[in-house]
Amino acid sequence: MQFALGVEWRVSKRGLVIAGVDGDAMLLEHPRAAVLPGLLAANPNATELAERLGGPNSTRLVEEMTQAGILRDPAVEAPSAATPRRVTVTRSGVEVTGIDRPAQWCARHVLPLLVSWPGRILIGAVVVSGIWSLLMGRPAGPTVSARPWVDALLGFAIGLGCSALHEFAHSVALAHYGRRSRRAGFGFYWGAVSFYVDSTEAMTLPRRARVIQALAGLAVDVVTICLLAMIAQVATSTLLTAVAWRLAVLGVVDVVANLAPILRVDGHWALADLLDEPDLGSRARSALGDLLRRRRRRDPMTPAWLPWYGAISLTCGVGLLAASAWVFWWAAADLVIALFTGNLAEIVVGVLLVAPIVASVLFSTLGLLLEVVLSRHALTDDPATARR
Repeated sequence: MQFALGVEWRVSKRGLVIAGVDGDAMLLEHPRAAVLPGLLAANPNATELAERLGGPNSTRLVEEMTQAGILRDPAVEAPSAATPRRVTVTRSGVEVTGIDRPAQWCARHVLPLLVSWPGRILIGAVVVSGIWSLLMGRPAGPTVSARPWVDALLGFAIGLGCSALHEFAHSVALAHYGRRSRRAGFGFYWGAVSFYVDSTEAMTLPRRARVIQALAGLAVDVVTICLLAMIAQVATSTLLTAVAWRLAVLGVVDVVANLAPILRVDGHWALADLLDEPDLGSRARSALGDLLRRRRRRDPMTPAWLPWYGAISLTCGVGLLAASAWVFWWAAADLVIALFTGNLAEIVVGVLLVAPIVASVLFSTLGLLLEVVLSRHALTDDPATARR
């Protein structure tokens, strides 16, 4: 038995984190999980592996890992040479392969320029100028152009472009650390339209690399927000000023929401990586659910602070979603009102603008609550399903 081609792994304090070839990850919490790679080095058959692994249900575990494509028997199964489909429709959205090639190119040719001293000085100057532009406040003049539907569509297009850059930064960070992004996708996450990349292999990086990879997208967001704020202050066009300022303000809120280790986004993954808790969010809310249901039996491996983190992430998550909705209204109320008081085409654009925001808040709040009510922690969980 051997690991299947393309499988990556690392030893965690919780067990063995395994990144499968199909974009899923497994947290193996078997008592002897850490010695599994060493056992596979001797190329045992399935029976020998189960015997050497020992412990509870070892035979069934080997069978399940083989069925999941984590393990393969080279004596009876040749390595698959099948080419993955370039376009795939999944429950998350439409996914395509090929994102790794431009990410690898940028990691080799662009990233060294950005981290050089001239690059750092330039980025620092942009960030300082952008912060100063934000502190100057909203530029004087109209907050909506004469054609509000153009404001909305231009803002939507630029916002999607910034989202794509955010996700591409995760992919470049993976390439920099010798891993790959297997797929990129476009769909709905927590009810909102978004891009995403498959960052499963980041789960197998060393701790520092995992944290940097989780926060790489936010670093790009900071730069794009600062550029938008600067454009808003110097532009002479009402359309460009209004759109750039609105996106800069909403971008600040998005960075705060992503950085806070509450929702299962970048800040949460960075904290999970720092604590070496691959399934931090689901495990914490599962522990909170057990506490609320007054289950006296507690897993001895569960830290005492975990349910309290679950409670804080739940309450603060709901509060953060409410605050984000309020800031969106503060920044975009004039545009929304102009759209919904306009002609039929403008009303349609208004619905397309507001519906994803409302859906995101509702789905995120409902998801947080249901995760506690229906929480059920498994020993072989998927800690990377939301690491996008």
